[in-house]
Amino acid sequence: MKPRNSDQKIVPIDWVDDEERWILVPPGSAETRRRRRDKQLVYKKNRCLFASGVPRSIIDFTYRAVRKLGLSDRVLIFSRGTVRAGGVLKIREVSIRELDWGVGTLFTIPRQLRYGEHADLAVEGGTCSIRLMELAVLEGLLKIALPRRSPSYYRDAAARVIAFGWSRLQSL
Repeated sequence: MKPRNSDQKIVPIDWVDDEERWILVPPGSAETRRRRRDKQLVYKKNRCLFASGVPRSIIDFTYRAVRKLGLSDRVLIFSRGTVRAGGVLKIREVSIRELDWGVGTLFTIPRQLRYGEHADLAVEGGTCSIRLMELAVLEGLLKIALPRRSPSYYRDAAARVIAFGWSRLQSL
């Protein structure tokens, strides 16, 4: 039986559902001696799942970015952890991995990166104060939404979107 319009629940945009769900996270490529480990996911917004270490403010930002980029059909999992590339510790980049068995795409936000960290960046001739965690997450989402672009495009596009709004993404 389909619910009538009066029976449906209106959900505000900043609503976060509490849920208990676990996934198996594989070890990184440089960590060959480590085993898979369990990761608890406690927040859910549509098909975006978040671990307990992800700040609430970045949850709202991420959900809105996923909707704007049209990634709502994919399961995206956001967690905090250690990010390495080629054995080198990365602090300002997210790690993106496809999980086994079609579970979804895992975004690992560096644990050393704090939500309150800002950087003054020169964007289109002016300086803007931008949160580094938002910049890293949006850059990772752009890599999924707009594949086969140059690596410098993603960071520039993410900075323009954060500084001036989503209308700048269509002009790039």
